Amino acid sequence: MLLFQKMKLNKEKEKLSESILNWSMGSDKFLNIRSLPYNSAEIFIKVIMYYVLNNKKIAYITNETSNKVDVIEKIKKYTEFRNYAYLRGSKIQSSALLKVGNLYNICSLREKFDLIIYDDINSFPIKNAHETVNFISKISKYNTKVITYAVESILRSQKEFLLPVKDNKNPVIEPRTILTRIDINKDIPFMVYDYLKWSISCGRKVIIYVPDKEKVQKVHVYVKRYCLSFTKSVMKLYKENDYNINKRIINNFEKIKNSIVITNSFYEVFSNIKNTDIMVYFADNPEFDYKKLIYLCASVGRSERDLKGEVIFLANEETEDMEKAKNMTRNFNKEAWEMGLLKI
Repeated sequence: MLLFQKMKLNKEKEKLSESILNWSMGSDKFLNIRSLPYNSAEIFIKVIMYYVLNNKKIAYITNETSNKVDVIEKIKKYTEFRNYAYLRGSKIQSSALLKVGNLYNICSLREKFDLIIYDDINSFPIKNAHETVNFISKISKYNTKVITYAVESILRSQKEFLLPVKDNKNPVIEPRTILTRIDINKDIPFMVYDYLKWSISCGRKVIIYVPDKEKVQKVHVYVKRYCLSFTKSVMKLYKENDYNINKRIINNFEKIKNSIVITNSFYEVFSNIKNTDIMVYFADNPEFDYKKLIYLCASVGRSERDLKGEVIFLANEETEDMEKAKNMTRNFNKEAWEMGLLKI
């Protein structure tokens, strides 16, 4: 017996898990599962084990870091199955039935799989829908089953399942926008200063995301100067830093109260820190497409049962990506409410 002895999914995930399994036994080849960023991979355990027990080959594609891959954690938790391999490079060969890795590493194997699950939920999205479909086609057979797990449907005009809420049944944070004429390379709008002061006074930390290294330095200079009266901990973290340097900064930010950090590193660096608000500076910069903005919204409160955080988009003008991100978060909450899935 490989699984299900300890699986206790909530009602909606149990229902979805069964629906995915039933779909896999039908004639349809493609399935979209639309969900919030950073939702669990446990909904795939049943279908993966079904394929394993039938000696079928599965590719699970994810851009998660090797030390924290949600589907592997759930397989270890719920099953005795261990015939899987995480591909850390493009030249690794393995006879494992389940192979887990990013698009490049999986596609470099030049294998064909019976089931492909593309998880675009548990890490920042790297490819657009067209690129993703092209990659997946290279590792598919004529009868391969393909599931995409993303904030929007990747496989156009195909069957879709919806999971608009996480286990805590909290709504996703809907961002607020602050538009200003001030050059935020050089100065801080009073409303933003007031917000930072209020957030720190409430015992919360603040992450300020900016699009590039140059803006990290510029924003850090004036935030540190203006906010000295209510916090002496204003840090800066560069995406290009050495891993050990970043780790030290992250640990300090987590431990020190009344902290602010300015960073251009978006990729899950601060995703599990509690009591944190987020500000996206230069939200109208092309670097911040709607997917990145949605993932930043969803990173608030990931490690908390009760959602208390806020997300602010700060810009000189509102872009289509900003508007789309706000609409998508609002629609997830609307769908979750209509399905009766939110805490009341």
